[in-house]
Amino acid sequence: MSDRDYLIRLINQAAQALGSALGLRQQQKQQEALDLLDDFLGRELRLRARLALGLSDRDLLAMLSVGGVPNGESVAIMAAFLQEEGELYAELGRLEESLPRYEKALRLNLYLLRNYGEIEGWNVPGRTDRLLREMSPYRLEAETRRALWQWHEESGRLAEAENELYELKREGGAVPEDGIRFYDRLEALDDAALQRGGLTRDELAEGREQWRLLTGETEKND
Repeated sequence: MSDRDYLIRLINQAAQALGSALGLRQQQKQQEALDLLDDFLGRELRLRARLALGLSDRDLLAMLSVGGVPNGESVAIMAAFLQEEGELYAELGRLEESLPRYEKALRLNLYLLRNYGEIEGWNVPGRTDRLLREMSPYRLEAETRRALWQWHEESGRLAEAENELYELKREGGAVPEDGIRFYDRLEALDDAALQRGGLTRDELAEGREQWRLLTGETEKND
């Protein structure tokens, strides 16, 4: 079987498994749906959810790679299955198992959006939006907050990126150099790009000064 044939079969079977899980959810058979999803991951990707959660994002992406490059479809499948498991655990009232799956799924989706854009048939932007809504009442891990910060900046949502940077700092996940480099990158943009991102040149200067005061950093020429 060629790599392409294998990939097509994997995508089709993953879609069928998600459909079967949805049917079980509708019958209030959440545990059966969880077993089905985990069995699929173990059989087809050789990565059950518990193992995927225990790996760093870098190591997980390496295990979902072909020829040293993460396979977009495999990453999308893993993200979708983790998200589905997260929703099932939430329905069972087991947030301690739901939230780590949401966060890992979100970071995988953000990786896809930053590096691949859309993955045909997987609605990565829609899944990402749903994850953000599901997690909005909860505190995010610093790793997830950093991924959101980078995604907003690379997508041109500069005001939102600035907000995420300050959230990251409040949670102890940012160092002074993060903000200095962020404002340096924004300073290099023209006024039109800043305005599209929700910032003016004056707001950029104000943000840089606020960051300097917050972190106790002094300018290089002070």
